[in-house]
Amino acid sequence: MDKRERRRLERARLRKARVRQETQAKQGAARYLRARDLAATAAVNLRARDWAAAVEDAARAAALAPHDPQIVALYARAAEASRQSEHRVASLEGLARCSTPTAALLATLAELHCAAGRHDRARHCVAEARRVLSRPGARQQSVLAQLEATEAQLGAVAPAADPEGSAEDEPPLPLPAPVESTLRTPPPAPPQAIVEIPVTVAGDVVGVDALAGIPSAAPEDVALARLATALRDAESFDRLLAVEHARGLVRLSHQEETARKILAAFLGRALLADEVGLGKTVEAGLVLSEYLLRGRVGRALVLVPASLVGQWREELESKFDIVTRTTDDEVLRRHPDRLWEGPGVVVASLATARSARHRDAVASLAWDLVIVDEAHGLKNHRTESYALVERLRTRFLLLLTATPVENRVEELYNLVTLIRPGHLGGRTEFVRRFAGLDGRARDEIRSLLADVMVRNTRALSGVALPPRFARTLLVAPGPDEGMLYEGLAGALRSLDTTGRMRPLLSLLLQEAGSSPFAVRGTLAKLAADETVPDAVRVALVPAAELAERATGSEKARALLGALSRTDEPAIVFTRFRGTLGFLAEVLGRAGIPYERLDGGQPAGERAQAIERCRAAGGVLLSTDVGSEGLNLQFCHRVLNFDVPWNPMRLEQRIGRLHRIGQEHPVEVLTLCLAGSIEERILAILDERINLFELVVGEIEMILGHLEDAREFPDLALEAFAHPDETGRARAFERLGTALAAARQRHRAVQRFDEVLFRSELAV
Repeated sequence: MDKRERRRLERARLRKARVRQETQAKQGAARYLRARDLAATAAVNLRARDWAAAVEDAARAAALAPHDPQIVALYARAAEASRQSEHRVASLEGLARCSTPTAALLATLAELHCAAGRHDRARHCVAEARRVLSRPGARQQSVLAQLEATEAQLGAVAPAADPEGSAEDEPPLPLPAPVESTLRTPPPAPPQAIVEIPVTVAGDVVGVDALAGIPSAAPEDVALARLATALRDAESFDRLLAVEHARGLVRLSHQEETARKILAAFLGRALLADEVGLGKTVEAGLVLSEYLLRGRVGRALVLVPASLVGQWREELESKFDIVTRTTDDEVLRRHPDRLWEGPGVVVASLATARSARHRDAVASLAWDLVIVDEAHGLKNHRTESYALVERLRTRFLLLLTATPVENRVEELYNLVTLIRPGHLGGRTEFVRRFAGLDGRARDEIRSLLADVMVRNTRALSGVALPPRFARTLLVAPGPDEGMLYEGLAGALRSLDTTGRMRPLLSLLLQEAGSSPFAVRGTLAKLAADETVPDAVRVALVPAAELAERATGSEKARALLGALSRTDEPAIVFTRFRGTLGFLAEVLGRAGIPYERLDGGQPAGERAQAIERCRAAGGVLLSTDVGSEGLNLQFCHRVLNFDVPWNPMRLEQRIGRLHRIGQEHPVEVLTLCLAGSIEERILAILDERINLFELVVGEIEMILGHLEDAREFPDLALEAFAHPDETGRARAFERLGTALAAARQRHRAVQRFDEVLFRSELAV
């Protein structure tokens, strides 16, 4: 074994020991809190003179906290009031272990043991009481009289008759002074028949392993052994079943340790605040899968932004084999209540779940686990999103965000309160104490967060992706292509595009930016649709004619040139099936081997196509939907044949290759039609926020800081719809300025985050 492997094993051993210590501390704290609750209930029952209930609750509290003098003293008072001999003995012996013995306690114990027939124990208590009374100032006539009476009873019994064994079997039994006044000598209780059974308690037993020493175990023993193993596995998370059952998961220690810490130390309620790109989705998926495999979760709800519903469904199904229902499914439109009810995992848009139509149904159900992605959207406790999550009834809760604090520490208070109410105290006091965030305040708040939050950083996790090299190839359209695009752009600017016409024209522009073969089918459908206004159909006739007679594309020629420079595998992305079919014909005529992926293919066929390309090389032609759930890290060249208006979709394409597990530098080539809206979008994204240099997942955070609440594609379309070029230029300049400001706000949040958290909360 080399030195590096030994160091890795030693680090793993230390992490395991640390998690075990933290788990034990958490369990001890939980036991103590439960003991305090039981003690409070016992005190109430004492005041109500319900002696039986009081002594039962006090006994359970003392068993959970045997070293707390106050709880054990309460047990003694309850036992005294109930007059139950066994509880009186147990409580007094418990007190004896908490503090220095007093003569009164020892005399009372001697009397109780003598009455129960435990004569050697009684003699031992008498001797201990005599030693205490021999100290200066310790003479008490009432205690002496009690001892003499007990000694007289013991004198009539020979030591050999003691059924309990020798006095050496029992330690001295002390009593703390504060409870001495609460004890009174009771009248002797009648002798009771005592049957003592020796019991050995083992803290960590694997039931199945215990059968190894039994030559032929009875069926009952086998059943008990299996039950013991199941009970042990239900609470021990040293072995993660989810990792063993995962498919295509690149194993990273920080992800596994985070999942283990959430399960064992945080008891399933935590704030996951890893930096962007470290796999918070995988960590949450591990926790969900682990609970499902162990039978701890039957119903789970995953709340995410609408744009991430498909991505979450894909991650859970492809990596963890977790079948989900989503708000994108047809069932929601036909039978909305069916989505929420019943067992299983639901992946839902947070906007849909909080809507007036669904929020009461979601909040009325009991969930075992709730996961909220992009949870910084809950930072304001006055929003409808926060109100919904606060209403949810769930045992386990995970909040995922790379930026738990953006402006004020009160945002952090709101998130932590959802996970563990009261953990940070009162809101006003918390804000007053930590608003300044000086050195002492930062240390204190990090200490509080250590109980509920994990934050891994790229520097400490060791995750380092290879570099990414991106360039854009601007392609001048052919005559027919140019006229087709200009005709559609003119229709957008001249027609009344309110209502459903505006999104239709938006779709036509996106298809025309891809290829004439993508827009051809949509134009034909619009021409046959009698609900389309006559003015729109007339305006689209020239474009339809141009699309019908198109035979090629300048972008396709540029693609062939890019592919011919190397024989290495490449993936070509397009949004539209019409373009996908056209490119398949182009590559076939050029003799370039290719595999085709689209959403209409079964998952098995797509996986086989991937394997053929991995083995033989060539080109993968894929739609965005076709690549979902597939491992594409074997390839390190990605060509965007068209440009999605939403930059997050462009980022997701690149993320199919440039992700954990990629071993080579990634080359990104984006083909863009000159004069199109895509050219302007790429220009401001590249110039103002360096789109292709961002970590995967970061673009969404930047767009989230835009002051305009509308989606980025809508803002871009509005700018492109200006009737004159000067107006368009000014509109895109304003949009670029807004993007740059959003990037600055994002950087300010990152700096604030660094000051507040640094790396103390990493696993």
